[in-house]
Amino acid sequence: MQGELFPTSPNKGEQARRKLLLAALKKIGEKGYENASVREIADEAGQNVAAIAYYFGNKEKLYATVLEGIGGYLGGIFGAIAEETLTKLQNGTLDPTGAVDVLRRMLRTLLGQQMEDEEFEKIRLVMIREQSSPSESFDVLYKKALKPLHELFTTVLGVATGEDPTATVTILRAHALFGQVLAFKIARTTILRRLGVKKLSPEHLATISMILDEHLGLICPGLKGATP
Repeated sequence: MQGELFPTSPNKGEQARRKLLLAALKKIGEKGYENASVREIADEAGQNVAAIAYYFGNKEKLYATVLEGIGGYLGGIFGAIAEETLTKLQNGTLDPTGAVDVLRRMLRTLLGQQMEDEEFEKIRLVMIREQSSPSESFDVLYKKALKPLHELFTTVLGVATGEDPTATVTILRAHALFGQVLAFKIARTTILRRLGVKKLSPEHLATISMILDEHLGLICPGLKGATP
């Protein structure tokens, strides 16, 4: 899978810094920003409390760096698709058929990454917390990854359907399409219980991918040229 959360380094100082970032990610994901103490984070990282001040200044800046790292990781997942698609959009060479293919690739990439990559699992709880109760540092994550990815998906969706990508209905439709993938991670316990399994298998993922393709195949042609 693509992307690495807080890239590793042979430098001992960078290794200590990375341990603090991973520890903060874990503890804040489990307990929330307010309830995760700097002592708990330092202990989890095997560092002393002073290391947080040394590398980040304070807890708030540590967490902002965590969110920035998550943003970089998410951006890396879609980096190749985004670069290729932006070039086509700028050149005016992305047609509706190609746009549907981009949407399929983006949804399949998100599905595969969130279900199979251990790095994605590490960010799950923090992502859920930031959506339900955003911290003061949410804008770091939003501006670095969530907004540009959402805008790209919405723009491509507009090409596929003929809708105005800046229209409220198109933005909401893009969010709904993303949501159908995220549900398999956020509400995973429910689907595992319904299926009577402990983990989704490769066959399950293949079926989900097929369903996502079907949804796009039904939605995009059906909306082509429609007026909201």
